[in-house]
Amino acid sequence: MSPLYSACGIILLALTLSHHFRNHTSLAHTHTLFLTYGLTYQTSLLTHRLTFTSCALNTKHILCTAFTDFDSSPLRKPLFTPITPHGIFTLDGLAWKRSREQLRARLSNLRRTIDLSLCEEHFRAFLKHVPPDGGVFDAQRVVFALSLDLQTRFSLGESVDALGEMQSEEQRRFLGDLARVKERIVRDGFRGPLRHFEGKGAFWRACARVRGFVVERVRRDIEGRRSGGVGDGVGVPEEEINQSADQALSILLANDSMSTTLSGILYCLAKDERVVTKLRDSIVDSIGLEPPTWAQLGGLQYVRWVIQEAMRLYPPVVLNARVANKMTTLPTGGISSTKNNTNTTDSQNIPILIHPNEIVVFSTWSLHRLDPSFGPDPESFYPERWETRNPESMPGYIPFNKGPRSCPGQHYATIILTYLVTRMFQTFSTVTDYNAGPWRERISMTFENADGVLVGLS
Repeated sequence: MSPLYSACGIILLALTLSHHFRNHTSLAHTHTLFLTYGLTYQTSLLTHRLTFTSCALNTKHILCTAFTDFDSSPLRKPLFTPITPHGIFTLDGLAWKRSREQLRARLSNLRRTIDLSLCEEHFRAFLKHVPPDGGVFDAQRVVFALSLDLQTRFSLGESVDALGEMQSEEQRRFLGDLARVKERIVRDGFRGPLRHFEGKGAFWRACARVRGFVVERVRRDIEGRRSGGVGDGVGVPEEEINQSADQALSILLANDSMSTTLSGILYCLAKDERVVTKLRDSIVDSIGLEPPTWAQLGGLQYVRWVIQEAMRLYPPVVLNARVANKMTTLPTGGISSTKNNTNTTDSQNIPILIHPNEIVVFSTWSLHRLDPSFGPDPESFYPERWETRNPESMPGYIPFNKGPRSCPGQHYATIILTYLVTRMFQTFSTVTDYNAGPWRERISMTFENADGVLVGLS
């Protein structure tokens, strides 16, 4: 492969992706191509070949069966190194395995990790931002702040008070810097090599301030826990501080997952009075109006279905990619797919050859709409579809990914989401829709509505 033509192909691809990113049409563009060409297709820009798939068989192969054939660090490391050089996003192989084991250990005992009284404290702070009598507010903005408060309390030992009235100037600057860092990482990911033509001084300075803020809080948290909270005379090795800071930053960079799901839930419920009524009745009939206990959280079946359905339609990570580290294959897509109007299955299970260093992009957004295992009318919000389906056994359902790289915090997030949704609909019985149009994609570290989620709660 000629380096010149390969570079030109990558630049053309970057221009295409960057155009759709700026115009909020990345998902619509790729989804249309799946409907036109099938669930797996390849595109060539000069001599550079890229594979796109929304086929459950192929995504299962990438994430589970042939996990060791694909890496993520070649794509992520250049983007995340300035903020978290040894975080889980930048690693593959043994280093990734060690980092993941450390993170999983931190999340292993959820009853110890999650303090429901603190969840209640932050929920009550959320209520202060809900206008009375069903007045309009941007729920996406408020639940993002709620999620930040919960995640910083968990990862740093203290909340940044994004919802409170006592936020310090240092905390405000940290949140502003963190938002800018996330925005730049995502933008650079879509622009590919074009990112090198924009100066990075401001970005690097923001990364340094964010990391400095996190390192100081992590140090204070560890020293406080080891000294029993009675002093700071316990020395902590710098290596341990930096490892913990990388873990904390990885959690904060993925913080938007919970806010995406909560925003998606409120957006969907605002358009479906039937589900709102059924959701509230299921909660009140089961546990009444008092905050749920640990024992009660596991029994709220309809709440769980609502969360699963919102994560199907509005998954936190809508596009993902891997780089082949060897000559390998995908199980299907080697010849043309079905040419009917739906293109929901590949007509021939002919493997497709993937060369070393080739990129495979998989669309969770399209997979969750095109996989036939979800049943009829997959574009509709219908929580009851989960009555006869188990998300664990469905290869086409990947809001947290699957396989060895599945999100280590998925059970943590699910418990927090269950608590918050339960409390919201113990408190409110109506969701009023103030959105002027359909969900307009904005891809950040996760997924947002570019116009916000405008609702009223009463």
